[in-house]
Amino acid sequence: MSDLDGLWLFNRLPAVEQSALLQRTHRQKFPAGAFVYHAGHPGDTLYVIAKGRVAVLSPTAADAPLTLRILGRGEAFGELALLTDSHRRTATIQAIEPVETLVLNRNDFDDMRQRHPAVNDLLLASLSGLVERLSAQIAEMYECDGTTRIHRQLVRLGELFEATEPDGTIPITQHQLASIAGVKLRLTNRVLGEAVAAGMLSTGKRRIVVHDWAQVRRRAGLRAAAAPPA
Repeated sequence: MSDLDGLWLFNRLPAVEQSALLQRTHRQKFPAGAFVYHAGHPGDTLYVIAKGRVAVLSPTAADAPLTLRILGRGEAFGELALLTDSHRRTATIQAIEPVETLVLNRNDFDDMRQRHPAVNDLLLASLSGLVERLSAQIAEMYECDGTTRIHRQLVRLGELFEATEPDGTIPITQHQLASIAGVKLRLTNRVLGEAVAAGMLSTGKRRIVVHDWAQVRRRAGLRAAAAPPA
């Protein structure tokens, strides 16, 4: 199971518990564009991403749903389904590229908690990570203006898509970037237009290509990325 290396949610468990828990999971694959589940549907499973990336969507009255976040390898979703037998999904999850997940059923999780109490740490860690992300998002909404948030999301998405080298491509639309940053599309279009004019990046159909990450990080109010070790 070498491809599980780096899946922090499982790797934080002692070896015995990790092995026992992994035996209870099954793998499920989704092609690009497929929906893992929809908001409002009943759910009883936790998913951990082993390969690929998914979008967390919030349905709206408009045609296009809001993209709340994009998750990548090692991240989990559906945690709340492990807490109650009457859970309904609070968001829609869509694969934005071919995705492979490890799936854990609530009944199996409850049984594992009885046999291996350390497994409780898995759920606590996942929920703690969720709370931390939401708290950071709320703080950023108050502390940073929309332009700064747009640039910060570009930095985060660059890291998520492993596109932090010059001319790195982030495969998202401007509408998705706007909704992730929590700003209006009009502002996003203006900020990206200014960045294009400054030579920082270029845009295309469903992609943003960053040419100068140092500039993006400065406009995001972040320190320059650390140089690799000699």
